[in-house]
Amino acid sequence: MAPKKQDRDYDVVLLGATGYTGLLTAEHIVEHLPTSLRWAIVGRSRTKLDALASRLKKLGPDRIQPAIEVVSVEDQDQLDAVVRKAKVCLSVVLYFSVGRHVVRACVENGTDYLDVTGNIAELYSWIEDYHEKAKANNVALIHACGAFSAPHDLLAWAAARELKKATSSNTSEAVLSVKKITMSPSGGTVESIMSKSTVDPKTQEDARGPWSLSPLKGVPATVPTNIFGVRHVPHLGLLANSCFGLAQDRAIVHRTWGLLGGEYGPNFKYTEYESVGSTLGGVAKILSGFLLGVALSFKPTLPLVRRFLPAQGDGPDTEKTKLQDVELEAVALADTQQPEGQGKNGFARLSYKGDTYHLTGALLAQGAASLLYKREFEGGLRAGCLTPAILGDDFLDRLRGVGVSFEASIV
Repeated sequence: MAPKKQDRDYDVVLLGATGYTGLLTAEHIVEHLPTSLRWAIVGRSRTKLDALASRLKKLGPDRIQPAIEVVSVEDQDQLDAVVRKAKVCLSVVLYFSVGRHVVRACVENGTDYLDVTGNIAELYSWIEDYHEKAKANNVALIHACGAFSAPHDLLAWAAARELKKATSSNTSEAVLSVKKITMSPSGGTVESIMSKSTVDPKTQEDARGPWSLSPLKGVPATVPTNIFGVRHVPHLGLLANSCFGLAQDRAIVHRTWGLLGGEYGPNFKYTEYESVGSTLGGVAKILSGFLLGVALSFKPTLPLVRRFLPAQGDGPDTEKTKLQDVELEAVALADTQQPEGQGKNGFARLSYKGDTYHLTGALLAQGAASLLYKREFEGGLRAGCLTPAILGDDFLDRLRGVGVSFEASIV
């Protein structure tokens, strides 16, 4: 049995604090979480941690300053020692190399946890190895809580819930439209994309398929697009089949559906597209996405591509990216039309002034706050390998409080 969370030194520890995402998460904590928060920034370089601490003190001089913990994540004793001090651990490390070590340490030491990994094979192996153990130790592991998966999961959940509440109809398909999102990767993201997976081939094969992460298996179904890979969906408009994140987001949304006992409906499925203005524009997006995928998967081109991308720890100019926007919409299409809901569908929309990395910092920090101060999950769940939508309305309310616009309705 893991040790209890009471009387720990820290409310939150942030592992990987000196990386690009870690920095933005730390800044969000300073700007938005309670000034009485007891927390620590964790990394392997004392020099970088000292520089980060000085920056954070200038940003929030009147709050409790973070402690500094110098830890090599590969060292089990060091990692266990720092994780054992905390109620919640935020992990923004390189998941393909050391992510499993952090998950194990949190499960064994009774520490709730959030990450932003979206690698399906990694998540599959962590669920296989740690879900039941985390439940036994009352540890919540919130995976994929970053801007490229968490909003999608929340939107699908909210739209399906709105449909059920208003019309008693199940959802046949949650369709998500990426209206605006910036693809300017940090060095850590680049490293994760280009590095060889450490998951064994059998697990990678087992993790394939839209329902691989779900405790329930859904009904296979085809989704209609025209010969150009474009479709029109009511209230979303014209959509192109060109989203890089579809496979990971679908697996995560389907896991939420399964964890909630299939409450969206037995025929539920999730699809994801990019919003386009015309069929020709859709074809252009699909083609550009295909060519980028080829460039990233073709080994001879990788050194050339790598020269134009950020180094590990670096990323886009944070002041410039504050001026960007994230905007996503989702529709929950009714499975069977009830008389009182004829022609009605669930609808949800999320927007945020800032880029995906600022949004990720907000998602991680506010997710930690939800675990610390509420810890009330959807579906009566208490622990295990969970998803962002399981944090439910408390999470949404906290995000709204820091500039995330989120609305749900019937259309």
